[in-house]
Amino acid sequence: MSASGLDFQTLFSLLNAGASPSVSSEDLASGISSCLSPQTAGFVTDTEVICLCLTLAERITARLSSQSLPQDVSVYYEAVMGSLGEMNLMEKLISLLDCQDQLVSHLSAKCMSTYVISDVCMTGSISSLWRHKCADVFHRSDPGNELDSCLWSVTAVIKGLLRGKKNDVLMKLVAALDASLSGLYTRVLSADSMKSQEAEMTRLNGTMCAFFDLLEVLSAVRMRCGVCSSVQRTVFVQSLALMDVMRCDAEYFVKKRALLLLKRTLLRRAGEDWALGDVQCASHENDRLNEDLRVVADVVLREVKAGWLQDVPVKDQPSSFGGNCDGGTRKDGVMLRALSLILLKSLEINIQSPGERENVDVQLYLSELMSFLQRHGSLMSTDTHSCTWVTSVFAEQDDDMIESSKALILLYLHHKSLRSSVPVCPWGFNPHCHFISFIRSISFDHTVLLDFLISTETCFLEYCVRYLKLLRDDWTGFYTSCHVEDGNAPSSDTSETPETAQTDVTAFSRPSTGSDVTARPVLQLVDYGSSDESEEEVGGLYHHTNRNVRNSQGHFGRTEVEGTDVSECLCYKVLVCLEELKRAITRLHNRGLFPYNPASLLKLLNNLEEKKSLVG
Repeated sequence: MSASGLDFQTLFSLLNAGASPSVSSEDLASGISSCLSPQTAGFVTDTEVICLCLTLAERITARLSSQSLPQDVSVYYEAVMGSLGEMNLMEKLISLLDCQDQLVSHLSAKCMSTYVISDVCMTGSISSLWRHKCADVFHRSDPGNELDSCLWSVTAVIKGLLRGKKNDVLMKLVAALDASLSGLYTRVLSADSMKSQEAEMTRLNGTMCAFFDLLEVLSAVRMRCGVCSSVQRTVFVQSLALMDVMRCDAEYFVKKRALLLLKRTLLRRAGEDWALGDVQCASHENDRLNEDLRVVADVVLREVKAGWLQDVPVKDQPSSFGGNCDGGTRKDGVMLRALSLILLKSLEINIQSPGERENVDVQLYLSELMSFLQRHGSLMSTDTHSCTWVTSVFAEQDDDMIESSKALILLYLHHKSLRSSVPVCPWGFNPHCHFISFIRSISFDHTVLLDFLISTETCFLEYCVRYLKLLRDDWTGFYTSCHVEDGNAPSSDTSETPETAQTDVTAFSRPSTGSDVTARPVLQLVDYGSSDESEEEVGGLYHHTNRNVRNSQGHFGRTEVEGTDVSECLCYKVLVCLEELKRAITRLHNRGLFPYNPASLLKLLNNLEEKKSLVG
């Protein structure tokens, strides 16, 4: 039967309803096969029919693989696919890959990929015909429909095998394609290649994006299965090629895709969009992966130091959902978040590398980042605290915000260990300010923190533990940051010790917005020279006009400020929020409802009991 004798609309309706058509399985297979033959595919007028046939064949295969059809209907469609196999379905699909019509080429790749995955599930082996075709195209093909479709097909098959946990087949497939894909990396992404192909950049744009998708899925295979071929390491050891994409004449969406691949590589998040579960790197691969990540981090820091941030484009994006931001436009937050995390994660990896701790000037790189964000209008006004950049840039993406805040704690501790008297707030990496700003943004609601702790979508538990340890060891920094945020303290820095901060406080007070505005009281910096006064204890810091403040050594000194209602104190609100969180965790844990053992977390939260008594 020819394709013209088939009513495809009816066939799709029956398949979706889980029913079989009245036509015989042999006739249906014959009709589909006839419209996929090379001579038929050459006629433009048949393009719609070809697309319908490809889509129908793909849907039949997918329904059979999902076992979602009734038994008798499943038997019918199995017969259809069996007949199509005898009619050389795979060869016909391959012949359509280089069709000039982009839709036909893509649908043939989609149908072919579903067929290959189904065949693996049934036979345990992968189609050698498909594998050899893809390897051959990767070896010789120039950018175009055939190469793009093969890249898409291999990516789809690897995703399917990952979901099906077909690790043995995956290892064989990656090994078989390794040489051809490594060569393709050089041909597509080398600086010389991108420069020489600028005349054909329109065709190269699609190929680059398809290749980025494949590189990401190969990274996911590396982390989940412990498979590490040459091409899987190439994205790490030749990461400069990804950064060079910012400098070439590629379209903006291609540059964004390259930046996202670099970000996910550094964060070990390859495959996060495919619902594959948490990334658990195989133990025997972890050391090599850490080494490769250090290579990427070094490349990033070297390029940033050389001015790479100047080459990163950030376009205006229209406001959405009826909002109005800066006259109706705002900067592309995806690019800003990706760039910020790439730099922060590279710094974090570098300072944790053996022998590198004292060689990293965190202040220098964060100054570059602040300049970049300021250039693209992503920082608040000049009279706003510098540390608010974290919530400004990452407000729309919780996982990125927590990841950045977690990294910034390590950068802060590293900077403080080397230059304890140098301020950190002007460069926006005071973790106390970040935490306070975050708590404020959720209106001091401990249930939001509880949701974060239970959720697997962010690294909030790791961040929370890391910050609570900092809070335990650096109470003065937190306390002073709260006053800065309240407008009651100098905003110069929280890392200054009383011995190094003997400056007139008026130099650091926030600027007045007008002569008619009454300035808020400023927390005076005090001289802790008298040991007699520094040992005095008081019941509550906010209950007295003459009150005491702990210095960095845990001693108290007396200062004069206006009395304030403790319930309105930012410091008190944060501590109450954490206390309520502790009670909620304890209740759930006692009832066996908390998803993991929170003993270490509760121990850190218990440390705050003594601190809360100091402010209320």
